[in-house]
Amino acid sequence: MFRTDPLTGRVARGRYQIWNIHNARCLVQFHEPKFHFVSMKRQYFYHLHSTGTSPCTMTKDAYQHARATWLCTGCAAPKPETKSVDVKIQEPYPIESPLTFVSGCGIAIANWEFLKGLNEDILRRDLFLGKVIDPTGIVLRDWVTWRGRRRLIVRGTKNVSHRQCDICGRHVYFAMGRRYLFPRPPTDALIYESDLFGLVTTREVIASITLNRWPKLGLEKLQVLEKPKDSLPELVLK
Repeated sequence: MFRTDPLTGRVARGRYQIWNIHNARCLVQFHEPKFHFVSMKRQYFYHLHSTGTSPCTMTKDAYQHARATWLCTGCAAPKPETKSVDVKIQEPYPIESPLTFVSGCGIAIANWEFLKGLNEDILRRDLFLGKVIDPTGIVLRDWVTWRGRRRLIVRGTKNVSHRQCDICGRHVYFAMGRRYLFPRPPTDALIYESDLFGLVTTREVIASITLNRWPKLGLEKLQVLEKPKDSLPELVLK
């Protein structure tokens, strides 16, 4: 029996082509061109993020080193010029999978097997990758830190707060309610880092992975709005 893609209405002729992105239960097989950039007309992106509540914590010596080098002490996030970062964590390994973060320093962590399923060529072009090290000094090969070459603020509609760091100039933003994007993401990337330690990307990119394999992975559809709903101007992360 033929089934249709709920997003496009096109017929999916095989059981490996059945689409169901809305509830993150999809297994799609197709190939995305290596350097297919985002269209200026694209109205929706997809936000992959953790639904867990157990981030990692850096060891004391690693945290002191971070404060002396790449960590801004004004907003507890990496300085704008920071690219790849290695972190040493207190836990034997990250508890949440496939996405989590290191509390108190703004560094996202991902399971490498999950991450490389997004298209490794695009991944290495759009993200800066680093090492995750356990308390004994062993590099955890299944995990990486990552920072986006392009970073986005996922905006909301309720309980909005915003300030600009007086040391590094970063926008520190918080909001609840319906999430969306404004302004439109830059067109020279396909994978972006969100300010919520998540990945923002296109439907075509996330369709290359089996989302239901990762039970603590959240997926939300983000509309690009022409005007923000929080009464703030454009907020661009450095």
